[in-house]
Parts: sequence; C-alpha cells; structure tokens
Amino acid sequence: MMNLLKQASCKDSKNKMVKRILIHTAFSVVLLVAASINMASSCSCMMSHPQTHACRADFVIVARVKKVFTHDGMSRVYKVKIKREFKMSEKASVVLKAGRLVTGGSSSTCGVQLEPEVTYLITGKVLAGQAHVNLCNYITNWNDLTVRQKKGFRLLYRQGCLCEIIDCPWWKQCPRDRLEADACLWESSVFSDASLPDCQSKHGICMKTPSGNCGWSTDKKYRECMKERRRMRDERRRNEP
Repeated sequence: MMNLLKQASCKDSKNKMVKRILIHTAFSVVLLVAASINMASSCSCMMSHPQTHACRADFVIVARVKKVFTHDGMSRVYKVKIKREFKMSEKASVVLKAGRLVTGGSSSTCGVQLEPEVTYLITGKVLAGQAHVNLCNYITNWNDLTVRQKKGFRLLYRQGCLCEIIDCPWWKQCPRDRLEADACLWESSVFSDASLPDCQSKHGICMKTPSGNCGWSTDKKYRECMKERRRMRDERRRNEP
C-alpha cells in the first residue's frame, strides 16, 4: 500500500513538473513570437514609385560614403561627399554642409546599411536639425539606376509632382476615370507581379498632359519594356494548366 502511495505521489510530482516545463516553454515561445513580430513590424514602409520619393523628399543627392560612425548601436552616422544636388530644401542645405547622414543602428529600426566608397542616389528628410535617411527612403547605387530614372531625379520627376502615382495592380479595383485626372496608375509594380519587369518604375515619369490630365511620359525603353512584359505574361498564361 505504501509503495502504491509513493508511486502515485512520484507520478503526480512528475506530472506537475512536466506541466511547469510545458507552461514555461509555451510562455517562452509566446515571448519569442511577440519579439519577432515586434522586430518585423518596427520598420514597415509603403512601397512608392521613385518619382513619389523625389517629390516628398527634403533632399535628393548623389553622394559617396567616406566614413561610418556608430553611436551605442542606436544610430549610425555616415560621413559623405556630396557629388550632385538634385533637390535641396533650405533646411537640408544647412544641415548637409557637414556632409553627415543619420540613420537607425539596425534594420529593425529602419537603419540603412551603406558601403564605404560607394556612390548612392539618396533621398531623405530633415528631422530635429539633422539629415535623416531610412529604409523607407529611396536609396540605391547610382550605377544601378536606368537612364530614365537618372533624368527623373535630375529634374523630370519634380516637374510631375502635381500628379500622384497610385499603385494599381491587376487584382485591385481602381476608379480609373476619377484617378487619371490627377494621377497615374502604377500597374507594373511588384505588387502586380514580382516576376515581371516593373517598367513604370524603371522607365516611367508621370506628368501633366496637354489635356490637363496626368499620364505616363514614355520613351523607347518604356515601350520596349512594356512589350516584353506583355509577352512574358502571355507566354506564362499559355503554359498554365
């Protein structure tokens, strides 16, 4: 009888221990998931056309990164040599005299990772008397831009700032008649189909037309890209089961 009681007591203790371990494990998993969600959601940006970035930015520059300074892991400062100024507000002109760009210390805080001695096209904002850049800005290697994008950032994008560019993939119902008076529909964005080229981002500039509406200003590269995009899309549809 005593042996049975001892066995029952031992079994009960083991069950309690297992329950405590399971509860602790579950709690740890919840914390990890919460932390992961927090890290992932701490930096989220709406995808925007390069022209939208150019119109909304306080400054648009071409700059070469010279040095990188880190402050307690919370922020990172880039010392840059500005090679060209395409857009510069009065405040930006003042704060950028020192050639310093401030960003978050990690990608979870929208920090931008730039490489020394590389030349970038950089858009950004002036905040609290400093030139700030983050993952939500348009920042890319200058040599990776298309000819049309370079022309856009130099001047043409700003000439179209009265027009809005609205992401409108094929599966989204956009009120075309109402929108096209004041906006261009961005139908080739990665939201439409990431496997197809984004011709309107690489080669399109949205501007006012002689009729007063907004429309895509195109060139030969734009038309060739859109033709190839349609060919790729049609070929894939033919091969679908």
